[in-house]
Amino acid sequence: MTCAGPTEGVPHDRRAGTLSAWGAFVGGDDEAAGAVVPRHILSSWRRCRDVYDLDPLRPLVPAVGPPCSPRHRGLYAHLGGITSAVVRAVGGCIATVSDGHGRVIAVWTDARLRRNADTSSLDPQFCWSEDAAGTNGTGMALLRRGVVAVRGPEHWRAEMHDWNCVGAALTDPVLGEPVASISISSRCEETVATVARRLDDELAEPRRHLARQAARDAASMGRACAREQLRGLGAVVGLDLGGGIVAGDIGPRRRPGAGTEPDPTLRAIARTGLAEVATNPEWRTTFAPGPPLAHADELFEMRLVEGPDGPAGWLLVETDHPGEPSAAGRPANRSERVAAEGDRYVLLLDPHEIRFAEAQGHSVWLVTDRGRLRAMIRGIDNMERRLAEHGFVRVHRSFLVNPDRVQRIDQKGNGVITLSTDQARPEDIPVSRRSTHAVRQLLGL
Repeated sequence: MTCAGPTEGVPHDRRAGTLSAWGAFVGGDDEAAGAVVPRHILSSWRRCRDVYDLDPLRPLVPAVGPPCSPRHRGLYAHLGGITSAVVRAVGGCIATVSDGHGRVIAVWTDARLRRNADTSSLDPQFCWSEDAAGTNGTGMALLRRGVVAVRGPEHWRAEMHDWNCVGAALTDPVLGEPVASISISSRCEETVATVARRLDDELAEPRRHLARQAARDAASMGRACAREQLRGLGAVVGLDLGGGIVAGDIGPRRRPGAGTEPDPTLRAIARTGLAEVATNPEWRTTFAPGPPLAHADELFEMRLVEGPDGPAGWLLVETDHPGEPSAAGRPANRSERVAAEGDRYVLLLDPHEIRFAEAQGHSVWLVTDRGRLRAMIRGIDNMERRLAEHGFVRVHRSFLVNPDRVQRIDQKGNGVITLSTDQARPEDIPVSRRSTHAVRQLLGL
């Protein structure tokens, strides 16, 4: 953020002392800085000089980084509202929202500083992480995972010495990693000090947003586990994105507190998976987690589960067949549509159009958005295999249901329930007693 003119509201002696210490430190003299520079700033300077090898006189250049996670788009929008409100209320400042890597997503300022904002390195192509931009509010907030102020010559880069900045970072409660930050920059130190006192309060609601998102993701994993359990093919475990167990078959496989402190094996495979699905959303793998999570010879297939906010977690399903991740990641070649016959015609149905399927002998009747049709596939077991990957569950020996289409649950007494996909009239789709618990969990009851 290049701007001419002295920093306002900074005691001259302190600023001069810091600037002198910075110059000496850049030249290799650490002793002078130790007496006048805060410890966390000095530690950052050492990283900039000795680890990152950053030239403090070189202007910031665009940096290529990973794309912003779609999972946090709602959070970024919320932070944008906060920063724009701060600019209106405080004035005389430039405000940015950055992702967890320090890359700028958006910038706000008032009319007086519009030119400074337009000529600064605040476009989305620029990154303000500490290793890219040196000591600054955004980078240090992400590193220290809190609120950090950087004043005038405390910045590593010389072109920032006329600015005071305060950064505040938010951490994903599941992954334990920073996901976003707000930075407020001003020539006036008093402005930054005022903003710093209110930022922690301003971020209370975004933190609650992240907590609610984690709860929604855990509920999504509970429903995904319930669907698999209804198929009865083996043990099922639901992990959050960080590898913590949040749902499924717990018993001896789940150690106490595993949902908040992932087993190292699961944490490692979950981190590997996140890197893989960034380029291949269909990625999956098979591995043996071993004791105490499973018996030594048990294999589990792991795949990503999508929730309402994007990736929600990992589903582990016991399997007898080792698989190659690359092969499992390839999309199926065959059509996903389901053929059904009407009067002198055949319809090709998308699975989401099917509300439920009912067996009558070897025939399977589909209740769909286009009416009641007989499937070309014969046998409810064959239809179950065909629709399982689309979330359909076997709730009764004669019925498959699309849980996303269930609109009504009727209590019949003695724990018996029936389902309906039509709000206007009860369809009384039976649920077997052995499936009732899993169905209730799947539907969030």
